[in-house]
Amino acid sequence: MPWSLPMTLVSQGREPRRSLVLRPALGSKQTVTAVFSSTVSVETGGQSKPAPPLPATKMTFISQVQSITPEGEIRYDFTIDAVELLVQTATPAKMIEEVKSSLGILPGLQGKGAAGRDGSFLDLDLPANLPANRRAELIELAASLRFVGSPFPREPVGPGARWEEPIYGQGPVPSTGSANFELVSFDGQQVLTRVLVQQTSRPQAVPLEYQTRGDGAERMVVRSQTKAETLFGLDRLWPIHSELETRTQADLASEKEEPPRRLRVITLTKVRMMEGKA
Repeated sequence: MPWSLPMTLVSQGREPRRSLVLRPALGSKQTVTAVFSSTVSVETGGQSKPAPPLPATKMTFISQVQSITPEGEIRYDFTIDAVELLVQTATPAKMIEEVKSSLGILPGLQGKGAAGRDGSFLDLDLPANLPANRRAELIELAASLRFVGSPFPREPVGPGARWEEPIYGQGPVPSTGSANFELVSFDGQQVLTRVLVQQTSRPQAVPLEYQTRGDGAERMVVRSQTKAETLFGLDRLWPIHSELETRTQADLASEKEEPPRRLRVITLTKVRMMEGKA
């Protein structure tokens, strides 16, 4: 079932106002390419050190609308058509091979999704023998694509309109926060929005897969901020274009060490999504 989407309208914006609903044609297909890239730096003892560069990933996927209700709920099929590794200079060869190996399962991977005013979801058809860590990564990838659908309030809105929605994070370090949206403009069938998402986890034990000690004494807090600008076509399911940047800061402490160890890991992730094959 779709996740709940309890949006709160803060401001209706200026006239003219209209109700915004995505209505792609039944049976229509849409090809979208997304480039995912990230950099990591580690701060400890007052010094910051960048981690080796990670390969970026270019992914092309295809969706086809299977049904659409009068209320605007869309059901669709989803296929990852192609995946390409974009290697940066100075990337260690071992890392390239590890990432390339982990991506081998993606081409041809299929799923089903729903999108509408009451929320959205994307369920990937993952193999039963998939390692747990890779399964978690792919579930997180599907969750990151959740802005497909109708991210608009039910009320008619105009340029300058603002609305917000609470965020209840999932994954190894659950967090809470809010997403604040702004309607920048609409021109015929095209709608431009901006969003600011801020999330913070509670202090908690470090997940097992990230622990460096075996006694469970490490604690961490994770904070993230995401900024995105997205151009929607009301006659399409997925955005025409989207630029997203997320800064995630993980603060780790181990009080049982002398002196107590402090570690900060900062990850900057960028996603550029565009309609068509790039």
